Amino acid sequence: MKAVVLFSLGLDSILATKVVKDLGVKLEAIHFVSEFFPLTRKKKELLSFFKEKLGISLMIKDVSQEFIKIVKSPRYGYGKNLNPCIDCKILMFKKAKEFMKKIDAQFIVSGEVLNERPFSQREEIFKLIEEEVGLEKQILRPLSAKLLTPTIAEEKGWVDRGRLFGFKGKSRQPQIELAKSLGIYFYPQPAGGCLLTDPAFSKRLRDLMEYEPDFDLKDVKLLKIGRHFRLSSSAKLIVLRKKDEKDILKDLSLKEFVQFILNKETVSLGIGEFKEKDLELAVQIILSYLGTKMREIKIIDGDKEKKIITFPLPKEKLPLYRIN
Repeated sequence: MKAVVLFSLGLDSILATKVVKDLGVKLEAIHFVSEFFPLTRKKKELLSFFKEKLGISLMIKDVSQEFIKIVKSPRYGYGKNLNPCIDCKILMFKKAKEFMKKIDAQFIVSGEVLNERPFSQREEIFKLIEEEVGLEKQILRPLSAKLLTPTIAEEKGWVDRGRLFGFKGKSRQPQIELAKSLGIYFYPQPAGGCLLTDPAFSKRLRDLMEYEPDFDLKDVKLLKIGRHFRLSSSAKLIVLRKKDEKDILKDLSLKEFVQFILNKETVSLGIGEFKEKDLELAVQIILSYLGTKMREIKIIDGDKEKKIITFPLPKEKLPLYRIN
């Protein structure tokens, strides 16, 4: 018997994988990434570690293009911030269903725990997702299975329902105890891997959605770096902070931006149409953020170049323009 497991790298998905594999089911894991929950070097290392430890095959699937459409207009709305969790899960289960058919698997395994997350892990939401994707009774949630309607896998005896669990709610203690009993002593701690659950990132994204509704993945990448300032309805400034943020510029066509240069180094990027007053304000903000006194900043805007010498903006005025 073969199944697809949605493997997020969280404790719940690790346990669900271990429990079902111990029941004799061959598992092929799928891990989703996007610009909003990226594949970092650390995540790569952890995926490789658990792939070997659990003895599973693993496919990494980038859903950035599909997911950005969901973020712009989620059918089932947002969570606490700009996280469209229900629509996100629908997308992931659709992709998992395609993978299931491709490898000729019989069902899907998910580490979801009933009521662990009030927005997306309620029983009625589980049923809604299954109906939306066409996976009625084909998603096994082993950690809460005893509290849910039996799936086809249980009814047909592919898995022993008696060896599944009835976890419910936000407490992680039952999962921690189960991990110990299964010999799992190392697992990533909860860290909110999706940027859309982060209030600061969501604030930047709200600004982007308001002023640049046709944004793309390049715009999302820029949300992750620097300090962002809204100067006017047509002009936004990104003040770069770290060397690795400046290294990102190597992958960009700088002609698309207004460049602010200090000592031959690009220290900030301007996005949009900058009027003279916007340029002056931008330079003042840059100098204030860099903690410097009156300085000259070179500005390149397309084929035009100019220099502005001014004083830094008083620090108490920065919050008037800072997006986060």
